[in-house]
Amino acid sequence: MKHRLFLLIALCASGALQASNDTIIRHFTDTVTTVQMVTDSTLKQREVVIPTDSLDRRGHYVEAHVGLGYGSLGYSLDGTDNRVDGSFSGLLQLQYAYFFHQNWGIGAGLWFTNYTSHARIGGAYTWLDQTDTDTEQHYDHTATVLRWRERETIHNIGIPVSLQFQYKKDDWKARLFAAVGVAPAFSVMKRYKVLEGDIEHSAFYPAWNLELRQMHEFQTKNYVDEPCAKGDLSVRTQVDVFADLGALVPLTKQVDLFLGGYFNISVNDANSSAKQPIGWKDKTFTFMDDYRGAYATNMASDSHPWEAGIKVGIHWHHIAPDKRQTEDYFEYFQRPDTTLQFVQRADTTIEEHPDSATVKRDPRRVAKDVERFNKIYFAFDSYELTHEAKGYLDAIAELLNREPDTQITLDGHASPEGADEYNKRLSIKRARAVCNYLVGRGVKRDRIEIVGHGSQVPNEDKERGALKCDRRVEIQVAEYETVIEK
Repeated sequence: MKHRLFLLIALCASGALQASNDTIIRHFTDTVTTVQMVTDSTLKQREVVIPTDSLDRRGHYVEAHVGLGYGSLGYSLDGTDNRVDGSFSGLLQLQYAYFFHQNWGIGAGLWFTNYTSHARIGGAYTWLDQTDTDTEQHYDHTATVLRWRERETIHNIGIPVSLQFQYKKDDWKARLFAAVGVAPAFSVMKRYKVLEGDIEHSAFYPAWNLELRQMHEFQTKNYVDEPCAKGDLSVRTQVDVFADLGALVPLTKQVDLFLGGYFNISVNDANSSAKQPIGWKDKTFTFMDDYRGAYATNMASDSHPWEAGIKVGIHWHHIAPDKRQTEDYFEYFQRPDTTLQFVQRADTTIEEHPDSATVKRDPRRVAKDVERFNKIYFAFDSYELTHEAKGYLDAIAELLNREPDTQITLDGHASPEGADEYNKRLSIKRARAVCNYLVGRGVKRDRIEIVGHGSQVPNEDKERGALKCDRRVEIQVAEYETVIEK
């Protein structure tokens, strides 16, 4: 307000123009003052929390599964009286997975599982035209296998490597989960044990048409307690392929419950035994003294251990903690602002002068008045002239019209909100608005130069914390001359 009163006094003092000796036209400027609320802003800093997106399924996982299934060593025995049955088995699996996509990931880990089969052997074996050493009679010797049942079990440690998939629709509570992969498997325990093993020996003497049973060497013998009734199997390293399919039910933000099924099978023959025919030792008709289980006989086919069953497990997803960072922001507020509107009028007075000397206005004084009150301010993000600005420009235009040789430069500025390129254009628009107004008041366009600085030159006189004073156009006098006539 103090600057505006100085301008009013300067303008009033400059109102005397050249006239005749008796008549002088004096120009006066009245003012109308109004108060309005304007928007302003200050630049501040605050700490913000960036929450981690818990719906983002990418990242690290730890998966633990237990399973119960049915399987076998995956082989068969020749002969109508022979067969191989499977049995129940267990699975324990622990692995790490990384999902590089919302739906796709890779995993690797360790599992422990076992495969169990029950081999059942039957049938009769006959040796014709044998000689009885006691009577030297010829007879046919028959050995009949009764209730022969043995259990064969291998325990494997596998290293599964898998491609994993998970998928969820917006209206689903659970996610679909699937995995396929391969696993080299190493057998750490591989044993067989005869659970039942009776062999009945009998002899038929054609000369007597007599069959002998349950006497001397022609009797039923139990082999359960014989040394050959248990031992190790010969098994090579297997390459398993496997598949899992199930659902992931969320328990917490990071923990899911897995419910599903699994299947795995060896793609190579696991049996590395030197297979031998089943039979009896020489003429004593005793059972094979190097028997190593039905798995090692020539009746056994290729072995591909397999199992299928159900799984339950836990999937733990690593979710990074929320991030904290400091950011700049503008705080906008309303404040009162005083608007000064200039209203011009002219009066004519008659004066007598002692001589005929004519005094012309010194343009240096005009230039100083212009530079003293040369800042035109604008509202936020606007290049519209306010009433106060128009009042200043009316007075400045009148001063410039009286000094036609004076050149001016209009420097446009903007506050730092927004992008640099936008602020550059806005500062030019503000300078052009001032230029157009002065031209409309009679100032020639070729006397005015327009420059846009954007937000690169802050106002040195701005109020603390406010950015209003950066939104301005500064009027600079570029050239003037002093002329005095008498």
